[in-house]
Amino acid sequence: MATRTGACLLVLLVSLCFCTGAHAWDAYVVRVEDGNTISVCERPDRDEPSVILRFYGIDAPSQRQPFGREARDFLLRLMPKGTKVSVDSVGADDQLTMNALVQVAGKSVNYQLLIEGLAWVNRLTCKAMFCRRWYIQEHQAVVNRRGLWGLNMSTPPWQWSR
Repeated sequence: MATRTGACLLVLLVSLCFCTGAHAWDAYVVRVEDGNTISVCERPDRDEPSVILRFYGIDAPSQRQPFGREARDFLLRLMPKGTKVSVDSVGADDQLTMNALVQVAGKSVNYQLLIEGLAWVNRLTCKAMFCRRWYIQEHQAVVNRRGLWGLNMSTPPWQWSR
């Protein structure tokens, strides 16, 4: 019986380690790179970024694409330099770039970009349960012709550079 209880406790502890909220940490915006990427550091008084964050599950237009500058400008207004953000790491692309869910004042930046019609849900990477809600929000932006959906363009960034 004790072994069974110990095994259940171990499974519970391991599952808690992999919960999305378990790895959240605070950071401060150093620079908005583009509509999909920001540089942050752990302390508010630093000008040098320690981590580059790419927004998990979405793709904003590249700078050369229509609405690329609008996506970047939206982020500049939402999170100017020094803004405190909450970061929930989802994985890394390489040593310096981390995929993340980012929040400002308790609101998801990833989701806000979709609401504004300034990003697509990335069909290749967005596999979490909440992505279903993101697809619905993307569809609402299409129906309401918000942001890039007001154009007759539907080439997502991952196809644009081909």
